[in-house]
Amino acid sequence: MSTNSLKSSRQQMMFFFYCSLLLSIFFLIQIRYTFSLDLAEWTASQYTLLFLLLSFVVICFLKYQCYSRDLKRDSQCIDLAEKKLTQKKNALYQQVSSMNPSDFGELVADLFRIKGFKRIFLTPRMNEQFYDIEMYLEDQKVLVSCLLNANTHEIPQSYLERLHLMMRNQQIDQGVFVTLSPFDADCYTFAKDKPIFLIDGEQLIETLIESSDW
Repeated sequence: MSTNSLKSSRQQMMFFFYCSLLLSIFFLIQIRYTFSLDLAEWTASQYTLLFLLLSFVVICFLKYQCYSRDLKRDSQCIDLAEKKLTQKKNALYQQVSSMNPSDFGELVADLFRIKGFKRIFLTPRMNEQFYDIEMYLEDQKVLVSCLLNANTHEIPQSYLERLHLMMRNQQIDQGVFVTLSPFDADCYTFAKDKPIFLIDGEQLIETLIESSDW
């Protein structure tokens, strides 16, 4: 069960609870005079209403207990699944961060190839960690800059400025910057009004898990 399904189940349980409460009040109103009478004065219909009320309360209690048990079990399953996913992400992050820049460039190229991009070419290495990749989606040329940078330092805006300048010089309409690190706030501001898409480490790991058998 997903988190959304669990939320929906909780909403159903609350709906059942409030409906049960309203019906209980209705039954109490129907027999409001019964409790003020001696048992000898009770009629068969009053005994029937009281029996139905007690039966309804017991059924509601048992149903509520069943809902609570199922929700608790599903919540535990979700917590366990999320824990396993977190461990998988951490292990994958360590695996990717231990790559050399060339292998990281090939990994990014393979990821875009799975997404349907064609004619993918890795350009010569700029420095120890930086690679540029040219590719096509149908007839649209896309320039991808990938930077391993497996540390906690944020990517500065200057790297995006370089990517944007290359796009303008080569008349490329779309660019992507892929990194294992986070971007600083200025990067998102810079890319907001430009055809540049940012993929940080968290997004990259999630995409790898979704797009392959990692």
